[in-house]
Amino acid sequence: MNKLLLFIMMSVSIFSCTNDYDPELIDNLGMKERPLKIITKVLTTKSPNFMQEFTRGSVIGLHVVSESTGNIYDSNPDYKNVRAEAYLMNNRLNWRQSPEIYLHEEPVIVYAYYPYQSQVNFDPENIPVSISPDASLTKDYMHGAQASGQRAVNKISPIALLNMNHALSLLNFQLRMAPETEGCFLLHAIQIGNKAGGTALCFKGKMNIRTGNIGGCAGTNASTRLKLDSPRMLKEIPDGQQQLMVIPTSRIKDDGDVEVLFTINKETFKYEIPAHTKWEKGKRYIYNLLFDGKGITLDDVSSSEWLPVGGSMESMIL
Repeated sequence: MNKLLLFIMMSVSIFSCTNDYDPELIDNLGMKERPLKIITKVLTTKSPNFMQEFTRGSVIGLHVVSESTGNIYDSNPDYKNVRAEAYLMNNRLNWRQSPEIYLHEEPVIVYAYYPYQSQVNFDPENIPVSISPDASLTKDYMHGAQASGQRAVNKISPIALLNMNHALSLLNFQLRMAPETEGCFLLHAIQIGNKAGGTALCFKGKMNIRTGNIGGCAGTNASTRLKLDSPRMLKEIPDGQQQLMVIPTSRIKDDGDVEVLFTINKETFKYEIPAHTKWEKGKRYIYNLLFDGKGITLDDVSSSEWLPVGGSMESMIL
């Protein structure tokens, strides 16, 4: 008891005798709530059509809930859809939140999504997603949560490392000339969509911020088209990939439910996606295709992770 009294008297003496006190010391004494700080971790493609990393001016949305109840933190409705904008300080990316999120002893779980959408009635399980008719304008939708293995996030440790994952599927098309094909052929555009009356591919939906799953959509006759800035000459060895993003699907039941149309020398050539094809969120699918001057056939297709799902704290010292 005497030691506690002595500590209190010393603290009062320090803060009453000088204005040059250390704010961190006050924080550690529990006299002030501390705002949340986030760090984002994302790995993306090298294509100029897609975000390589968050840059100054990028805006994400945060959804902050109590770790124990899953309800909005502090019952504060302002923490439902917090706007966080990236800025640079000393060449490092930081995030400015509006409003700031002040933490106390109770740990939080932080969810995130990109791009931020201002919504009056924000629903974290139904964030609108859409595929643009112009493939170059489709947004790289992401969802994220705290990295696994991270210590509890509260006022004592108010830093959340967020792993951001892609919610869409990325399709890469590598088209090359079949051996002994004669002539000069220029690729002008690629378009992907459902067959007439088909419903396998969705172009609008709702994303769940916690899982990244996109539902609540019905297939339509819409399509998304990538027009090349300049025509690409087809060769026996492909010199590049053309990339389009789509909403993941497992509804391709028959050959040709989904069609890819290639505009070559201003003519249209069709490639039918095979039956039972599945495109999963956060995965990249590479289609190697052959063109013989008359039609397009599949050489091979492979898939890989577009973005690691898990996270590690090994390289982070908080």
